[in-house]
Amino acid sequence: LLVKLDSLHAPRVLVERDSNGRLAALLSFVPKLDEKARSRRPCEAIFLVDRSGSMGGTSIAEARNALQLCLRSLPAGSRFNVVGFGSTYQALFPQSRSLDDASLAEATRHVTSMDADLGGTEILPALEAVLGSPSVAELPRQVFVLTDGEVTNTDEVIAAAAADADRARVFAFGI
Repeated sequence: LLVKLDSLHAPRVLVERDSNGRLAALLSFVPKLDEKARSRRPCEAIFLVDRSGSMGGTSIAEARNALQLCLRSLPAGSRFNVVGFGSTYQALFPQSRSLDDASLAEATRHVTSMDADLGGTEILPALEAVLGSPSVAELPRQVFVLTDGEVTNTDEVIAAAAADADRARVFAFGI
């Protein structure tokens, strides 16, 4: 499906009803950002990677691919960490490390060896540990969750992210 818009910056909303009466909506907009907002600024990026059993097979492979791309896309001057979670969680580094050739090489080796070997999908303890850890004062904290979404306590996870919204932005990558 290829969609072309006459006016890219004009917001659009499409609503469709299927044969069972269910509604689906699509909201599309491209914000106009000033040049300063478009510049790639350093950040503290923490990648929370689902390594539970449900991620076995192609899901963990896709998570590894996405994570490798994300790590290589970090702006210069950033700090980062990789935290795998399942029934337990484990961080690559004790605290976020500066992005440099050595830390990127270590992270690359770690990501390559990651497997779906940490038990059940218990994101909340890992998320709380990440959000509760000391942040880098001069860098905005961005938490990226890579998961297949088989989480049972969704409301608590969202509440934890919302409680720290003034200190960290949380994004989810659906695998």
